[in-house]
Amino acid sequence: MNISQEPNGEHTAIIHINLQESDYIDAVNKQLSDYRKKANMPGFRPGMVPIGMIRKMYGNAVMVDEVNKTLSEALSKYIIDNKINVIGNPIPNTEKTTNIDFANQKEFDFYFDIGIAPEVEIKLSKDIKVPSYTIKITEKELNKAIEDVKNRFGEDENPEVSEAGDSLQGKFVEVDADGNEIEGGVSNDGFLKYEDVKLKTIQKKLVGKKVGDSVVINLMKAIKDESKVASLLNRHEDGDEKLKCDYKLEIAKIVRTHIAELGEDLYKKVFPSKEIKTEEEFKEALTEDLQNHYQRDTDRQFLGDTIKELIKIADISLPDEFLKRWLMESNDGKITEEQIETQYDSYARTFRWQLLEAELLKEHKEAMEVTEEEVRAKVAGYFQAMGGADMTPQMEGIIDQVLSNQEEKRKIQNDIQDEKLIKLFRDKVSAKKKSVTTEKFIEIASKID
Repeated sequence: MNISQEPNGEHTAIIHINLQESDYIDAVNKQLSDYRKKANMPGFRPGMVPIGMIRKMYGNAVMVDEVNKTLSEALSKYIIDNKINVIGNPIPNTEKTTNIDFANQKEFDFYFDIGIAPEVEIKLSKDIKVPSYTIKITEKELNKAIEDVKNRFGEDENPEVSEAGDSLQGKFVEVDADGNEIEGGVSNDGFLKYEDVKLKTIQKKLVGKKVGDSVVINLMKAIKDESKVASLLNRHEDGDEKLKCDYKLEIAKIVRTHIAELGEDLYKKVFPSKEIKTEEEFKEALTEDLQNHYQRDTDRQFLGDTIKELIKIADISLPDEFLKRWLMESNDGKITEEQIETQYDSYARTFRWQLLEAELLKEHKEAMEVTEEEVRAKVAGYFQAMGGADMTPQMEGIIDQVLSNQEEKRKIQNDIQDEKLIKLFRDKVSAKKKSVTTEKFIEIASKID
């Protein structure tokens, strides 16, 4: 066997593999011998079929398999032994690999195109400046949060007769234009909030009702919010025409909420670990809580912006045409050339980040590496946050079961990796603090570069 490599571009090369009969014939003969031992043909005792007959029946197919196996192993070994940092995978060069005739040839020449990853240099430093957003909570958002808290910690009662503002719990049943139940129609138990109803004519119909009464409503016209109607009816398919039908609400319970008053009792319920005495202190704590609510989103934006800046600084040149071919080959016809051209910039960013990430790992291995113990601790943390017990043999078994799903495990590893990268970048680059409103942050985060 002879293997050679010839550059044919800035970051591409051709690997030539010359296979001779001696490279694969022993494996072919062994495979045919195994076939003979297992062969069961009329007129011959088991294992005594002539090898010539076995070779005639299976020889060509076995040779194809063994040549391909030998070829694959040789190619992989050559790349590893010569420390070639390939990007993507080798692609057969069909222009140079010609005239393959397994029935008559004993010596073969195969050619493969490879993409070679460029040399990458990147150093994290405070000279690298990246925006780090904090959410500026507006007075409108804060007031809405206060009202939500007052409602959430309010006390409910169940009066006999409904008034404006009362919520109604009961069963929604699909009816026809005359208000008669439709046999086999939609029905679902739901909780109708008075404030969700936008039509005053419908609001009036909800007042003065008792348990056992019913009222016919067109929910879409009354609420004007498809997602809320879908939740009431437990129907979530897009374009569901049943959401637009009339429904009779059979009232099972009337719920009147007395909103909580601002004061130390409410402050303690909302923030049990804090000593809050005044309304001003309560607003400050609530503002901080709202900002923390967005922390994961702002962290991920910081991560994305840092990666984008590092890619820009590194200015990595890629073998673009080779990678486009490789994407076509690896997607096995599931993507068109037009789609690759349209989406290639996104693919290229991913390739560049993978190269940068590998380079950063060399210098910051301790800060970036994700251990098995960290993965298990992350899973345990999920259960403990939901009120689960401390680590027990039973909990260990549950964690084992979760991590047996390789896709789920990879997702958890990626989450931890992102957390580590965020911390590393905040330590090593200049995070330029910027305070923006929620609306502005959503606008920034939704931009596709």
